[in-house]
Amino acid sequence: MVLLLATRCVQRRTTPHAYQKLITSSNSYRLIASSHHNSSDKYTETSLLSQSSSMHNCNETAPSSTLIGQFSSPLSLFRKQQFSTAVARDYDSLEDVGYEQQPISKLIHKNNDRMPRLQALREQLRDEKRQQQQHHQQQSSDMQVAESTKPMIDYSTDMDNSILTDTHGRHHNYLRISLSERCNLRCQYCMPPEGVPLSPTSNLLTNNEIMRLVTLFVKNGVDKVRLTGGEPLLRKDLVPLVHSISEELKKSNATSSNLVGITTNGISLSRHVHDLVDAGLTGVNISLDTLSSDRFQEITRRKGLDKVMRAIGDSISAFQNRYGHVRTGPNGTGGSRVKINCVVMKNFNDDELVDFVNMATDTFGGDVDIRFIEWMPFNDNAWSRSRFVSYQDMVDKITKGGLPIERIIDGPNDTTKWWQVPQKDSTRIGFITSMSEHFCSTCNRLRITADGKIKTCLFGSNEKEVSLKDIMRQSSSDDPRQQEDDLSRVIHAAVQRKTFALGGHGSADNIAKAADNRPMTLIGG
Repeated sequence: MVLLLATRCVQRRTTPHAYQKLITSSNSYRLIASSHHNSSDKYTETSLLSQSSSMHNCNETAPSSTLIGQFSSPLSLFRKQQFSTAVARDYDSLEDVGYEQQPISKLIHKNNDRMPRLQALREQLRDEKRQQQQHHQQQSSDMQVAESTKPMIDYSTDMDNSILTDTHGRHHNYLRISLSERCNLRCQYCMPPEGVPLSPTSNLLTNNEIMRLVTLFVKNGVDKVRLTGGEPLLRKDLVPLVHSISEELKKSNATSSNLVGITTNGISLSRHVHDLVDAGLTGVNISLDTLSSDRFQEITRRKGLDKVMRAIGDSISAFQNRYGHVRTGPNGTGGSRVKINCVVMKNFNDDELVDFVNMATDTFGGDVDIRFIEWMPFNDNAWSRSRFVSYQDMVDKITKGGLPIERIIDGPNDTTKWWQVPQKDSTRIGFITSMSEHFCSTCNRLRITADGKIKTCLFGSNEKEVSLKDIMRQSSSDDPRQQEDDLSRVIHAAVQRKTFALGGHGSADNIAKAADNRPMTLIGG
């Protein structure tokens, strides 16, 4: 197997020290992402190459997206031969191989002549590793103590250098975790009628793995966690998981936010909501796209509107019993802990917008927030411009329907543009305008899929996903600090590659045309 860094140094006649600068450049990370196939232990590894405007000490004619090879583990970039510990920490210890600078065009034609030299260099590196291991075993107890007490890299102490800050200066303090790929509905905007292929249970994150990730993300500034799906209520161990996440947030953050939310279709929420709120749940978003039983069955391909309506009332009661108010803020003057999410589609439910607002006020006394969501393109949801209803169109329909509304202030990093009905201050109406007026410049969200992959953008392609699950399960180190360091570096590299807007596609039509994402139910809203 070709050793990445040695090969790169020879190909470009670049010293390991110069390559250190290339690898640690904030725009020059190389990732290896692994995806499991069937039940075998073999992995297909995909090079994830970020664009770099500068190659530092490397020859300027070298392309920035050279293939970097294949390895047998997701940690190959960070653990190969003597590079087994943190990349930026170890390169200074390597000797300069002293290759003279030559144009890369000349080296390309000398591949066959170069192979014996590569083989000799690989053997030399293996010998050096064996010698290094022997030397390490002979170290004095004082040296061992010094190594064991060496402080870990604490990215959270400097927000500018946080592993959760991207190249556009956005710090991500909101983590969304999908708990299940399964769902008990078949909503048209989410998946095809036959459903989607599901991962084996063994390929999904366990509670212990979820908590390892939550602890790491919270340590680096996350103060809000939302559990999604699929349908998260289908997970049997949900209540203890909510409790563990709530306790971790309380323990690790000095801020008062520490929010643990859940997004659900509400079908089985009434049976669990009181236990979830007692366990630490601070908010619930309920998906509801129509107030008509016939339409509900048409869009979800299932019955259940009465169960969802009952769940809204039960959720309000559970939060009132726990906090005294269903709304956040001083004396319950903020947003509601219970929100209804409605995806709006032309000639289907766009005639019900005023009915939703009246329902929030008349049925639930203004104790719920209504959010109207622009329909977004995902794989297999048959998105089309002809059925798309924009933010401005929604506002026009509400005002022309005889319901005057006025704009109010949005919160920091808010994905929602908030309005209210005059004289009915407690009823808030929100619009999530992902397609017509995206809010990518203030995005603070990261997602982890049910099968353990970090997804930095909702609209990012599958190729940009990196499996954190594989890193946890395939780690060759028994040292928890080293495992955390490995995860931190991969998460940081993934965040650095986050595009500025819409997964780099530019528009809703381009997202639909690319079709390189997952179905919504496999992402986790």
